[in-house]
Amino acid sequence: MAIITNQANLTYTYGTTTASVLSNIASTELTSPLTAAKRALDAAYRLNTDLTYIISLSNESGAALTNLPILDNLGAYTPDGAAVPVRPLTYTGPAALYIDGVFSADLTPAMQEDGVLFTIPEIPAGASALLLYKATVNSFAPLAPGSEIVNTATIGQTDPVTVSATVPAASYADVSITKEMTPDPVTDGETMTVTFTIENRGNEAATDLRIVDDFPLALFDVAVTVNGAPITDFTFENNTLTVPAQGSTQTALSVPAASFTQDPSTGAITVVPGMLTVVMTGVV
Repeated sequence: MAIITNQANLTYTYGTTTASVLSNIASTELTSPLTAAKRALDAAYRLNTDLTYIISLSNESGAALTNLPILDNLGAYTPDGAAVPVRPLTYTGPAALYIDGVFSADLTPAMQEDGVLFTIPEIPAGASALLLYKATVNSFAPLAPGSEIVNTATIGQTDPVTVSATVPAASYADVSITKEMTPDPVTDGETMTVTFTIENRGNEAATDLRIVDDFPLALFDVAVTVNGAPITDFTFENNTLTVPAQGSTQTALSVPAASFTQDPSTGAITVVPGMLTVVMTGVV
């Protein structure tokens, strides 16, 4: 929509004199035959998750719109130091077109340097259309708290309409645990070391951790360290290790949030997980 303003200039003569006068300023509203909006169905994003976008279109003209192009920039942005934009979204599809609420067609877009290009065959006069499609969050997506992906689509070629949808990064912990026992093999009377390596690939710290391990055999002289520091707040009863001890408030285990580094030239983001190491030793 645009406002057109205009003022006329009238010149005239009387006798040997030439004069001019201005009219009032008139205005009118210029409306496009096409109106559009864009939104995401997902409230927040994580790495490697899918986002579903909906572009709604309305043809308010008296003629059909045919072969209507929609270019989605897949969230393009230019990191500091990068020479070209990077795209934090990868189109994965599918893409479905609905006309006046009725399924019309599955669309196969064309991948281009500046995004993904959909072509809508036709929107009849006075009709509305919905384009639904999915994109996956890739390794160029910012993941730190407060980050967001702004995804913009340009519709049409003459007097194009631009619509955007913004999705923030989710705040979350993404914790995994790996267990290792050494030596292998172990013999009776030998000291066994059990190492629990805990990683957090999320952008928020994970707190109130408790490890429970039902061990397959009895151990004696059990000791536990957390990040190399000995602790006494654990139990090993009936061959079950619990760290910290159930119901204890003495020890609070947590694993920090990951950190994120972005390559200044390529824009690729590397996740450096937060780490916590718990080690149990005991005599077999």
